[in-house]
Amino acid sequence: MEKRRNLRAAVVGCGALARSVHLPNLKENPRVELAVTCDIDFEKARECCELYGAERAESDWRRLIDDPDIDLIILVTHTELRGELIVPALRAGKPVYTEKPLTTDREELLEIVRTSTQEGVPVCVGHNRRSSPAMIEFKRLLDRAKTYKNPVRPSVDRHYSRAKLPEEERLQLLIRIDDDARSWKEWGFWSPEGTMFNEMVHFIDIALWLNDSYPVRLFAEGSPRGNFVLVMRFADGSLTTFHHSMVGHFDYPKELFEATVNNISLAMDHHIEIRQFGMEDEEIVKVFPFNRDCDWAEKEGMSGYMQAMENELQRIKKEGGNLRFLRVNKGHYMHLDRFMDHIEGNGENPCDAQSAAPVNRIAVRALQSARLGMPVQIGCEDWHIPQISDD
Repeated sequence: MEKRRNLRAAVVGCGALARSVHLPNLKENPRVELAVTCDIDFEKARECCELYGAERAESDWRRLIDDPDIDLIILVTHTELRGELIVPALRAGKPVYTEKPLTTDREELLEIVRTSTQEGVPVCVGHNRRSSPAMIEFKRLLDRAKTYKNPVRPSVDRHYSRAKLPEEERLQLLIRIDDDARSWKEWGFWSPEGTMFNEMVHFIDIALWLNDSYPVRLFAEGSPRGNFVLVMRFADGSLTTFHHSMVGHFDYPKELFEATVNNISLAMDHHIEIRQFGMEDEEIVKVFPFNRDCDWAEKEGMSGYMQAMENELQRIKKEGGNLRFLRVNKGHYMHLDRFMDHIEGNGENPCDAQSAAPVNRIAVRALQSARLGMPVQIGCEDWHIPQISDD
């Protein structure tokens, strides 16, 4: 039997995210070959070509579209370049993995979805948290909790004296992001959409993924640049609250997801620890490893994280320098790997354009709410994409 060749990839955009995440992951993945690095700044493309072992560097992505030697395009640029590249790539039969956000433009969004459907060529959007091992486990536990027959009674229990309230059937979800604006790239401050769009698409996507109902109303309060709170109401009465800070410390665990439903409490802390109480046949605490380049952390989980950072503070007091970045697994490697499975006919697309489109529309609604200073409705035209004909 003839051995199937590895997928040959071209990376468009050689900035910080490509260098810190996608290019190292491609270099580590044995099933893909890095054929081209491309950037409008040819020196960046050439430098990444040499650093990560690509075969050639380019400054014009148009040369990649009809190149028969390219099987997959990985788009790691700002949202200014989306449909202009994605649509012709799909028409040329090339799958595209694109970083989030997909696009703020409604027509461009629909054109990408239509083209992918009509050509039968997939797009995967980099909502990588769907592929985080900890997040996958958190979703499994949450899905189970929604219908779990709970034998665990609390230390104080007076519920037998009354009928169950309708609110007790609803999911309450809190998503807390503790960010540090000192770490942001310059465009983060001048982008008209701000963090409320460019970063929150990750977390709106997770909220839609974890809730069983569809969103109907949203209120945003604060600065779209970074300090804000969003509250999203779903048709079944469930609520998701997003709390985003730009004035935290970069080396404190950034992401916390807390869910309560059916008298069960769940928390997933920074993709390294899950805690639950209420399901007697599940572990109360489950920990997940740090990235492979962080073997200097002696223990896993939140206690291991905090101990590692305490050791780092002591180290720099003696030696000087900066804290080492304790990286956690947010699913970047697995998300792309799952998309490659899908391209080869094995498994689902982890985040296709059709499922990403409502996320972008709802993020636009959040910006509208913050600027108006009042709640906004989320209509079916925001979260539902009509069936697209192949004709």
